[in-house]
Amino acid sequence: MTSLRKQSTLPNGLTIVTETVDTVRSVALGIWVRTGSRYEPESLSGISHFLEHTVFKGTTSRSTYDIAASLEVVGGHLNAFTSKEYTCYHARFLSEYLEEAVDVLTDILLHPTFPESEVEREKSVVLDELRDSQDVPEEVAFEQFEDSLYPNSSLGRSILGNETSINSFSGDKLQDYLDRHYGPENTIIVAAGFVDHDEMVSLIASRYDRKPSKKNTFDLIDMAAYKPGKEVGVRDIQQSHLILGLPVFSTFDERRYDLAVLNSLLSGGMSARLFQNIREAHGVAYQIYSFVNLYRDTGSFGVYLATDPVKRAKAVDLTLKELQKLVDNKVDDHELERVKAQYKSGIVMGDESMERRMLRLGRQQIYYGENLDLDTFLNKIEGIDADKINFLARELFNPEMLFLSILEPANGK
Repeated sequence: MTSLRKQSTLPNGLTIVTETVDTVRSVALGIWVRTGSRYEPESLSGISHFLEHTVFKGTTSRSTYDIAASLEVVGGHLNAFTSKEYTCYHARFLSEYLEEAVDVLTDILLHPTFPESEVEREKSVVLDELRDSQDVPEEVAFEQFEDSLYPNSSLGRSILGNETSINSFSGDKLQDYLDRHYGPENTIIVAAGFVDHDEMVSLIASRYDRKPSKKNTFDLIDMAAYKPGKEVGVRDIQQSHLILGLPVFSTFDERRYDLAVLNSLLSGGMSARLFQNIREAHGVAYQIYSFVNLYRDTGSFGVYLATDPVKRAKAVDLTLKELQKLVDNKVDDHELERVKAQYKSGIVMGDESMERRMLRLGRQQIYYGENLDLDTFLNKIEGIDADKINFLARELFNPEMLFLSILEPANGK
């Protein structure tokens, strides 16, 4: 599969990136905005996510139905998602419908009308989404964990917001937030697939007429305020849900590649250490995995598991032992090569999807302002050896620095 990547910046500061792949006939298009829940004041908690919903509720030239049907009638699809540090509006379609896709995506971000009736209706939808998330123990456990790692910070708050903030949203508040945070300096447009760069630039330049803007900012996390320990929450559930973890470095740290491989050693499938040594060998958890979340100024690593409350202590002890193994012993070369091959294969196979490719390019642009060539990335992974993994494990896995977040059944088991 051959590809050609190009990048342009319009006079107003808007960045456009395309990766032309001449062996496909579809395009994945994304408009990425450098704003998310951590950019919000507490009084507007959840507004990035709510805005992502309501721009689809009508523009000066399109109804809600017109927006929904714009690409579906030609076999494409349109969607969006919000994270803590960015929001993405994306579409997938056949290449001959590029102009239609650009037109509708730019329209919803440049000309939304926020009808009062639609805003009020969407409050009910988002409140249902919030309540649904509170019924999922795994999601509650993660919110409790991040709130403990980043107390009194927008980074520790839910992307969805809370009932009070959601009920306070209005068309004026949404328009004001959009005007302040969706400027061209904070926006990146990415397309991957059978797309011509010059045509893409021309289509965007004729539509995206926002004036230049300043880059969005947020309050940095003071990691000196982090205190290891334990937090216990209670819900009407049957299992104990545990997260054992700690803050780590940011997404700009070169050790992120080492951490990705270390994470795969622990949790890269059914043959990984956590699954084999805790679920298979001891049977104390049906679901167990490690995770990494990296942000602009900090990050987190942890292990999540769900278990019977009577097995909770054993599950924690076994998890600590697995982390300690990486501290005490270097990884066997055969195991490390297997994990690196597995990790690289996932990246390469993912890149065969234009949507996955667009998502990778967009995230890289949002954080680094450039795209790392796939071969360069794979070479970085290949260069990781047992010494690097052992050094990172010794640096991170100090038991005295770990935080344990527990969500317990309310029935007293």
